[in-house]
Amino acid sequence: MQGKRLLFFFGVMFFFYCSVGVSLAEDMVCGKLNGHVIEVSRKYSAFWPEYTGESSWGQGFIHNKKGCDANLESLPMVMTWPEMLPAHHATYFIQALRFEGLDVTLKPLRRPNKDMSYLLDFFLWETSGQWKGYGVFDESLGLFYMDGKDRVFTEGLNRYYWQDSGGEVSIVFECLWLPKENRHYTCEGAYVLQEIDTLVRFRFTPEKMKEWRVVVGAIRKFVLDKVKK
Repeated sequence: MQGKRLLFFFGVMFFFYCSVGVSLAEDMVCGKLNGHVIEVSRKYSAFWPEYTGESSWGQGFIHNKKGCDANLESLPMVMTWPEMLPAHHATYFIQALRFEGLDVTLKPLRRPNKDMSYLLDFFLWETSGQWKGYGVFDESLGLFYMDGKDRVFTEGLNRYYWQDSGGEVSIVFECLWLPKENRHYTCEGAYVLQEIDTLVRFRFTPEKMKEWRVVVGAIRKFVLDKVKK
């Protein structure tokens, strides 16, 4: 059921993009994240960027200030892996949760530090007990993990990974479970890119968990290369 809802969402977004997004003439997307100007090719944008002002679901969002002097609330991008090139948008929407590339979203940092404990608390709020001190350490990944109830479909158990860095959680992963196929079908990671005080959220197939460090490093390089000096 959860998978069907997400596939429906992808379908709606694809329709909206085809009817609205492709009419945008600009070649680049530009805006500020915590005062840092970032500019990327619009070819990476399967979804439209969000600027400060009216939500894109509101009637007045088209009047929001845009461009390099405007503050971004969300910059979503899709790219191939490991090439980090713009992904073909039709392929992205058709593959949906089986998309073989990376789905990356940048957001301004709203918290004073990089500790992601709050997100892990949110993910595991339906799970009895506490995650601190109860995680199992996976030496091959260098991450702790715990299975926890899905926040919506509580009969399912997702897997949550995190890295403990001196008592702080520096990165969190949520891998969703698909009962019908008896496997995890998508993983989402979240961490803070400290150089520009930006929250990075990214999604990939579970098979890529084993190379999560390489993925994070590639995203870091990609984003910092797009920051205008």
